Amino acid sequence: MNDLILTLLALLPFILLLFFIVIKRWSAVKAMPLTWMITLLIVLFVFNIPFIFAAASFIKGVFIALEIMLIIFGAILFLQILKEKGQIKNLQSTLSYISDDSRVQAIIIAFLFGALIEGIAGFGTPAALAAPLLVSLGFPALLAVILALIANSTPVSFGAAGTPILLGLGGLGFDKPLLLEITKNTALIHGIASFIIPLILVFLVINYKEKNKKLKKFLEILPFAIFSWITFIIPYLLIAFYIGPELPSIIGGFIGLTLSSLAAHYNFLVPKNTISFKKAKKQKISLIKGIKSISPYLIIIILLSLSRIIIPLKNILSNISLEWINILNQSISYSFLPLFTPSFYFFISAVFCIFIFKANKKEIKNFLKLSFKKVKTPAIALIFALALVQLLIISDMPLIIAQSLSSLSKSLFIFLSPYIGAFGSFIAGSNTVSNLLFATFQAETAKALGLPLAVILSLQVVGGAIGNMIAIHNVLAAEATVGLKGQEGNIIRKTIWITVIYSLIAGVIGFFIAT
Repeated sequence: MNDLILTLLALLPFILLLFFIVIKRWSAVKAMPLTWMITLLIVLFVFNIPFIFAAASFIKGVFIALEIMLIIFGAILFLQILKEKGQIKNLQSTLSYISDDSRVQAIIIAFLFGALIEGIAGFGTPAALAAPLLVSLGFPALLAVILALIANSTPVSFGAAGTPILLGLGGLGFDKPLLLEITKNTALIHGIASFIIPLILVFLVINYKEKNKKLKKFLEILPFAIFSWITFIIPYLLIAFYIGPELPSIIGGFIGLTLSSLAAHYNFLVPKNTISFKKAKKQKISLIKGIKSISPYLIIIILLSLSRIIIPLKNILSNISLEWINILNQSISYSFLPLFTPSFYFFISAVFCIFIFKANKKEIKNFLKLSFKKVKTPAIALIFALALVQLLIISDMPLIIAQSLSSLSKSLFIFLSPYIGAFGSFIAGSNTVSNLLFATFQAETAKALGLPLAVILSLQVVGGAIGNMIAIHNVLAAEATVGLKGQEGNIIRKTIWITVIYSLIAGVIGFFIAT
């Protein structure tokens, strides 16, 4: 079979997903199983993968999906307790003292709070927390998900305490000096390109809410948007350059969140005329109630930070694993770290909430029932999404596509590189997995074309972060936390153009660094 036909067959699963979800507007619950079934036939009869091997990959995909669903379930349970016990209203009152302008709220919650959570936890956790918070402040659910996904891009390269670089590249054997150089380049590319993110967030808020004087309302928030970006990106760059990949998003998110919240509270660079989805009165709330309303979030942040930053503790937690080696006697294995996954910390925080807010047995039963109800439908789509990813991995389809693209692009490969990284995240929903899939290929192509290795691998890492905006199972996870169903196509149509623009800017910056 010639290369062209193989490439077209390798592209077919992605063409089908775009057709079903974006054009036909099917829900992922309907599109994913059908796409998986067609891909399975291709894998079995074209790529000659044994059925037992494909079955083992399906089982691994199911386990990974269940691991992600545990994170989503933990986030939903956590939020359900806060909602039912009236703490969301208290949090709204607390946040209203920062600002009741929806443009400011989008920057602070989606971009800065999301960056902090991404730096600590990763795994789609920021959208699971930020989107519902925005909804609680009056944002339409669809817009809240779109904002949360777009904002969850710049911090992702250093998410989960640097996992995409430390494991995604380090796991492939790249040495420490190269990883540090990649860290610096990645931070620099994001550092320049990411200025568009807060601007896009406020643009989308204004475009959704306002009918008149949109340009004026955009220009008046511009100083605060730029200020917030600077408060995040300066520590982000400094930490990446002088410490390493573990802390840029955590420290950048924390400093940006603190300084921008103070600026908003004291009306520094904030427009006098506000735009708000929910005109909430600034009700007085006691200091104790205010602390109580934010304490569950602080518990998550503190516990996740300790588990990622304190190396001896991290080693202990990450060495406790549940494993299935050689599933169905095939060379496919799965391991689960029960004390290291973000879901563990969501459940701890949920238990904390049950005690501090004095929930009774009947209420606890109701929390669990409502949470299960919300995750039931997304679970089906996620299982087949992850099963599809496993099929792609065992058949080398992404590698076939990437090789074809590189042969077409030749010297323009440097501009294509971030799109390959984004493509990896689109199919796998993970910057780390995208790096594992494509970094070796990118490195070999860079050597063949005489391009700087560190720059190309940095563009892979950056692209992998950008692709989180359109990753289908990230979209499903964010949808689930706000109760949306079947909106995957609408969401991807809104985020894909930003993915394209951000990746293009990254490619231009990479070109100048390389030359």
